This record gives sequence, C-alpha cells and structure tokens, in this order.
Amino acid sequence: MRQAGPHRILRWMFVLLLIPVLLASVRARPASAAELDSDFNDPRRCAACHTEIFSQWDGSMHALAVTDNVFRKFYEMVVEEAGPPAVEFCMKCHTPVGVARKELPPVTGEKIDNVAIKGVFCDFCHTVTPTGIGNAAFDTGHSTTKKGPFENAVSPAHATSTDNVYRTSEFCGMCHSVTHPISGRPIERTYQEWKESPYNTGDPATSTQCQDCHMRQTSDNPATGDTVRKENPGKAALTGPDRPHIWTHYFVGGSALYQDAPNGDRRKAMAMARLRHAARLEINVEDVPSYQDRFGSFRVRVTNVGAGHKLPTGLSEVREMWLDVTVRDAKGKVLLRSGAIGENGGIDPTAAIFKTYLGIGRTNVKLSCCFFAIGERNKILSVETMTRDRRILPKGYDEEKYAFEVPKGAAFPIKIDAKLNYRSMSQDFANIFYPDGSFKVPVIRMEEATAQICPGGSCDDGSLRVPPKKKASGARRR
Repeated sequence: MRQAGPHRILRWMFVLLLIPVLLASVRARPASAAELDSDFNDPRRCAACHTEIFSQWDGSMHALAVTDNVFRKFYEMVVEEAGPPAVEFCMKCHTPVGVARKELPPVTGEKIDNVAIKGVFCDFCHTVTPTGIGNAAFDTGHSTTKKGPFENAVSPAHATSTDNVYRTSEFCGMCHSVTHPISGRPIERTYQEWKESPYNTGDPATSTQCQDCHMRQTSDNPATGDTVRKENPGKAALTGPDRPHIWTHYFVGGSALYQDAPNGDRRKAMAMARLRHAARLEINVEDVPSYQDRFGSFRVRVTNVGAGHKLPTGLSEVREMWLDVTVRDAKGKVLLRSGAIGENGGIDPTAAIFKTYLGIGRTNVKLSCCFFAIGERNKILSVETMTRDRRILPKGYDEEKYAFEVPKGAAFPIKIDAKLNYRSMSQDFANIFYPDGSFKVPVIRMEEATAQICPGGSCDDGSLRVPPKKKASGARRR
C-alpha cells in the first residue's frame, strides 16, 4: 500500500480545516427570499443581516408596544370601560399586524401570534403604506419588497425600494397624532407640535425632522436640539456598503420605564441623557431682600432648548414635569419650599407643574380612551375639555414667580436652588395598576440652577451672585 505524500496530506488537512468554515458560512447565510416573504417575518430573521439595527430595536418602546406591563394594564382598563371599539382603536398602532390579521379581540390578546406580539417591528415599518396623519393612518399589507431611505440598497434576501417618506416626520405622524374618535378632542399631538414649531421650516431640506433627533441618538450622543446631532457611520446590513450615516433604531423618548427589557439600563441612561438636554433653567431675582426690607422675590424660567415638540408631549395629562425650588439662609434654614414629593408620591400642590389639565365632561361620551382623569374610585372618566395647557413650546419658555420672607435672625447670603424634574406618569396613576405600591415611577432630574442673594446684591467677597435680568426672548406658553 502506497503511503500518502506530504503534499497530499497537506491538501487533506486544508480540506478538513475548511469544512467548519464552510458550515459556518452556510449557517450565517441570509435567509432566502422564499423564506422571508411567505408572511410578515419575525424580526429575528431580519437580524441575520441587520444585526446591529435589530439589537437597537429589541427592547425599545416600539418592540414593547404590546407587551409593556403599564400599557397592558391601562389598555385593559380602557376597554373595560369603553367597550370593544377601543380594541382596534388602541391596538392598530400597538400591534398593527395583529389587527390586520384579526387576532384581536379578545382583549387579553391570547390570539396574537409570536410575530404580531413584537409590536411595531421591521417588516411592518418597511412594508407599510402611509395614507395620512393620525389615528393609524396607514394600510398594513405584507410585501416581498422592503422599503427604506437608501437609494442603492441591494439585498440577497429580498427586493428593495427607495421611499423618502422614511426621512420625514409624516412617517411618524401616522401614529403619533391621536384624536378621540367620538368627541374629536386631541389625545396626542406630538406630530402637530413639531409641524407648528421652528424646527419645521416648511422645506424638507432645511427642516429638523423627528428622525434627526430620535434616530440619531447613541449612547454618547443625546441628539437633541441642544446638542450636535452627529452622523452615525456604518453599515445597515452585514453585506451592505459603508455609509456616512445609518439611522439608529433605539427610538428613545422621555420614558425610563424599561422593565426587564433587553439592555434596559442602557436605554434608561439614554432617556435620561435626552431629558437632560431638553430644557434650561434660569433664576432671575427681582426683589433683593435686605436687613431693612426682608421680602424677596425671583422668577424661574424654563426654556425648551432641545425638544422639537412641547415639553412634555404625548399623553401629557399623565406626564409630570415640575419645578422643585428651595430657598435657604446661610445657616440652612428653609425659607421657602415648593415642589417636594410627599410620602405617598404626590407632588406638593404649590408646585409649578407643566402638563395638560382636563375637564370632566357631564355628557355620556363613549370611548373615553386615553382621555381620562383620576377621580374618585380611580376610574377612567370621560373628558370633554382641556381646561389648561401648561406645556412649553419648542424654543419657547415659561416662568414661575416665587416670593419669600427673610425672618429676623436669618443669615445672609440667601441661596436659591431650582430643579426641573420629570416622570413619565404620576405615582397616583401608577398606583391604579399597582395598588400595593410596588411600582415606583422614577423621577429624573432634567436641569438645575442656583443663585445667591446678599443685601444690596453684593456678597462679602465683592462678587455679584445674583444673575442679571434678561430680556424675554422666544415664544411663551402660559
């Protein structure tokens, strides 16, 4: 028997070494078009090529649109009071594929399959046909062609098509504008707030679109109107070309309520970074107290420097953004406090709270979905009027005036501390769904400012500690 020569042995060794590589390449091969296009695809199939984009989306508020615990509890309460019409009204934006497939009702969602339960996912967004603005203005229909913003996208797994709507706020406006279907009252107006803001110049080429903030953010780039919104170079797919900017898919807003979500800590940190680059505080002293005239006053100005919509936005009757202000003398004695959180989680009623305030209607308005007030017995009530809208316009401001007395024996300088806080919902609202108090809504510090007041405006070291008054600029919302 002839022995194999050294060259033949080397060839066989090369083949044996190559087999694992070939097997790995087969496993990593993108799914075929036939596999992808049978129906709406699970996002994990998209992850075979769009790995980084999938990891950003997974655990986002879009991915949790159906399964988020707070949303589920709220949705079921709304349906219990409003009846079956609320199911499709709510769920067409929260599980558009589930509604299109008629997997709802029942309200509890046990008929929603493993794909539709993923909420707002890849194959919905990249095949949807927008038909207008608000109340789920779109047609849901599966397509073998996947649409997106790039002109030269080529995929080995599916056909592609370019659609510039993906670069515009109108795409987001399909769902982020909600009107009560019976009373006609606005429920959510995030798109309209942007449309009427300075960020919308009327020219798509010069306007700052929703995507320019919410799809540019990364862990080290808050991407608000108060920061540089940097490009995010990279690949949209493993097999795709390098591009100067890839739209991120974290979809971060102001919510830090990522309960057990993938990368929840990172998403919470990104939400906090966005909020901390949304507003600016200024303290403007008006009346300087002295040893003779012991009354002082000042204004705290909150300016919306970073959001292309009002602060706060969305279901703004639930949101709470408020001023927490403390005035102390040099010995630490509190002379004024407004905006503290009590033991039950409620905010001091003297606080300046920026939100919408609703009036409870007396007529029998059905389907009070999402337009509610917390009343006796913690029921969702029909609301027909917005009694006050104290939110801050994009690039606008609001002010709150404070007055205090310096008692005898108090020591100068007087120190003013002002903090702007935010939480996605009131603790009272959370307690409706978690009556045992187990769910604590996180409070996020958005901004803070300090000032010192000395008799005559000048402190012992000769420095002026009272900020100078500034002329009003920008739009004011009271």
